[in-house]
Amino acid sequence: MLYQNAAALSGLIVWYGMLVLLAAPGRMRWLWPLAPLAAGWCSHRALGWYLGAVHPALLPLLQQFSGGRTLQLFIQDVGLREELIKLLFALPCMLRLPPRRAPTTAAFVGLGFVAAENRWLFAGHAEPALLVGRVFSTTTLHMATTALCGAALMAARSRTRPWSWFWTVFFCIVITRGLYDWAPAVTWTSWLSQGVVIALMAVFFRTCHQLSPASPKQLRSALLWFILGTAIQHSLSLAITCHRWDTSEAAWAYAHAFILSVPAAVSTALLMITFSPSKSRT
Repeated sequence: MLYQNAAALSGLIVWYGMLVLLAAPGRMRWLWPLAPLAAGWCSHRALGWYLGAVHPALLPLLQQFSGGRTLQLFIQDVGLREELIKLLFALPCMLRLPPRRAPTTAAFVGLGFVAAENRWLFAGHAEPALLVGRVFSTTTLHMATTALCGAALMAARSRTRPWSWFWTVFFCIVITRGLYDWAPAVTWTSWLSQGVVIALMAVFFRTCHQLSPASPKQLRSALLWFILGTAIQHSLSLAITCHRWDTSEAAWAYAHAFILSVPAAVSTALLMITFSPSKSRT
């Protein structure tokens, strides 16, 4: 129980604090995200119902439609169902908000979803590589994909963008999700999933800074939170690995996953600075 809770919460806390610090200051800035976070948690429960009650009947049809192509199956099955369910639960949280708050609000829905998913996954599939791969990369992935879909949806609803823009963004995100889940299963594309995360973070920070630019003070606070939080997260993951397994194989699995995640973590910090207001003015 301690293992799954610590693993699920560590990634959530890093991004929760970052998003709060980058958002507009306010009296309830640390509390208002709890509602979309809960919506994201509920979306994972809804996905669980779908997987138990509906998905078994649809899976043969999806496999037939994909023609045995694994990537296509990942896109039309995993990517489509998860992004659609998260977006449906994010919509009520965004309806009464201005479009500039859509990315952050939807991002918290994605965080709630992945926190619930991580907690469920770590309960039955404990291994060292998951502590790094899922806690950082997958948490970042779900946060960014939900944020971008939410931003595109609210832009179309407010007529800032045409509806064709929303559908283009949505299906690009679905394809990206399929690539992320498919890549680790193929040897020569093991780094592709991290490239997907980096690309998503670039678009996410660009979108956030366009809609609601953070001040230099907010940026410094968020960057410091991210650096310290990520360092603590990896230290916690290493401690759990040593305590739970205490074998050279487990240490190597952790080290391999850690090295694989370094480019995405470093890129996240650099991208946050790249799209800062001070950079855009110079």
